[in-house]
Amino acid sequence: MKIAFVVGFFDPVKTALDARFPNNDRLVWIEPGKNALIAFKERFYDIVKTADGLLICLGRSQSQRHLEDAMTGIIGLAQAQYTATIDFRAFGNLYDSVPVVELLESFGLETESQIGISHIRSKIADGKILCVSLQGKTSIFSALQRAGFSADAITECFAPEEQYKGGRNSNLMKDLKSRAQSHSCLLYAWSGLRSSTPDVKNAYKYGCYEASTASQVVELFKRSFTVRP
Repeated sequence: MKIAFVVGFFDPVKTALDARFPNNDRLVWIEPGKNALIAFKERFYDIVKTADGLLICLGRSQSQRHLEDAMTGIIGLAQAQYTATIDFRAFGNLYDSVPVVELLESFGLETESQIGISHIRSKIADGKILCVSLQGKTSIFSALQRAGFSADAITECFAPEEQYKGGRNSNLMKDLKSRAQSHSCLLYAWSGLRSSTPDVKNAYKYGCYEASTASQVVELFKRSFTVRP
């Protein structure tokens, strides 16, 4: 999975990107401003765990070279922990879309086809898939979109996501088990909640896919029908 970040550019660049890569969930746009680096860091560390390749385009003026240094540090920490290939480029013209679009094209952002209903139904033949995660964390639906699942596939195959508040959640496992009566599969991001129990996993017709974060559980689910032995 390839993901591209475009950070700190102004509206003419966004307009060009929207025209060239319409509705592309693998393109992450970060608005310019004092919180841009914080927003990038939060999204980046969530995505880098499961991405195969990342392209990061930073727009910064001559007086903002400190942003380039800060981003280099963030990327360096990630490279020490994860295996994704990361290409980082900084641009001085925050209004010029041409070099950014050309770089995204050469990166191959749009070469991967979306995952449709037929892909999912090859593994989960019937019923709705239940997604459960912690409130306030990246949702599983967002992770599905970034991983290339089409909007039609999400609407057709998935039930509305359930996000629980953190805390003791003493009845969570009982609740998840009961949901198997109306859902055929479970995607469960357990960070901040509780790890699932064997009776919950066995209750679902097509099983349970679980991991710490939404990105990890979606990658696990995706590999179950896209990777062949």
